[in-house]
Amino acid sequence: MKRSGPIRRNGPMRRSNPERRARALAEAFGDQAARCRASACCVPCCSAGPPCDPHHEPTRASGGRDADTVPLCRPHHEERHRTGVKTFQRAHGIDLLAIARGMSETL
Repeated sequence: MKRSGPIRRNGPMRRSNPERRARALAEAFGDQAARCRASACCVPCCSAGPPCDPHHEPTRASGGRDADTVPLCRPHHEERHRTGVKTFQRAHGIDLLAIARGMSETL
């Protein structure tokens, strides 16, 4: 059977399946990342509550493990990647690696 025109859709196409994405994130990053998403931002002056982004410290590209994640709200997560680890930690007076190791020990 030959079609005479383009296929019509009743709405915009969804680009991803939310359930599959959540399952893939849970499998890829483990329990520590799930705890980070459910936690508030670890920057002391931040009032952002959950959900937060799990940030790997050191980053995964630099050899970071899945257990070394800290919860950062989206603005602080973007700031950390934009400014670098030393500048970010100095500006906020925190040690991200110590926070990550402390969180992974309580699992």
